[in-house]
Amino acid sequence: MISLSGKTVFYHHMSSIQELKSDIRRNCENVPLHQATSLSKTRTSKRRRPSRPVTQFARGIRATLLPKPSCSVVVTNPHDAAAVYTSGCYGKGSFSKGPPDGLLDGSEHLILSPFEAMYLVETGALCVFSTDEKQLKRYDLWGYWLGNDRRFSHRYSVYKHFRDKHYTVRSGLKYGGDFLLYSGDPNTTHAAYVVKVMSHDPQMVESHDPQMVGSHDMPEWTEVNSVRRVSESVAKECVLAYVSLEGQAGRESLDDVATADVTLVLLKRWIPERDREVENKKSEKD
Repeated sequence: MISLSGKTVFYHHMSSIQELKSDIRRNCENVPLHQATSLSKTRTSKRRRPSRPVTQFARGIRATLLPKPSCSVVVTNPHDAAAVYTSGCYGKGSFSKGPPDGLLDGSEHLILSPFEAMYLVETGALCVFSTDEKQLKRYDLWGYWLGNDRRFSHRYSVYKHFRDKHYTVRSGLKYGGDFLLYSGDPNTTHAAYVVKVMSHDPQMVESHDPQMVGSHDMPEWTEVNSVRRVSESVAKECVLAYVSLEGQAGRESLDDVATADVTLVLLKRWIPERDREVENKKSEKD
């Protein structure tokens, strides 16, 4: 049982995944505009603003940390899995590429990425246990994931930044980015932005320590331009997220993430002909 948008939903009364999808859509609608936050104060795009409230689900849901190389978190209880997914489209099914159709009948589990799991742990919605039934504190999980991915602190800072602004954040791997941003339910809307995480930290940019997975994985401009071209071809916009953290590179803490400075840059291709047309129209009006 869980309260969503002022009403109580009993998941054991749901008879099909269609009802689950309908409940997701209802929770994406009719949210007051003041609860939504735009990507940038200077942005003039007419894309719909984010409309999903965050963290409207039961607290203390039990999950299990999967061993390496996965490092993901799994929720096996079907009611808990449905509650987490419905409340914010967190995770994916263990067999489904799209909506996890087998959550209600228990034929598949809910798999959460380290970013999703860390965010839910910080909000108190998730309790993560190891495979030997030991409860893991958030600082234990932070050290575990940071030890496997030196970029984890930067990428999690960006993930948290957009989740706090009511965006639905999914993996952007298929478009060459770090994240995709949705303003509503990913099952009924298209992503508006592809996000590529950058760094202000020269230690992060210059480090080539082979012992740290991802230590040399900050994107170069050739890679950034490739992401921009792919984004443009699928009618999405490319956002560069520059992250500045106070801690030593690869050893940042959750406290450093809380004070992280995230600067967003909307990357577009400069087309001289288009700029001249705009300038000509302005001059004609004047």
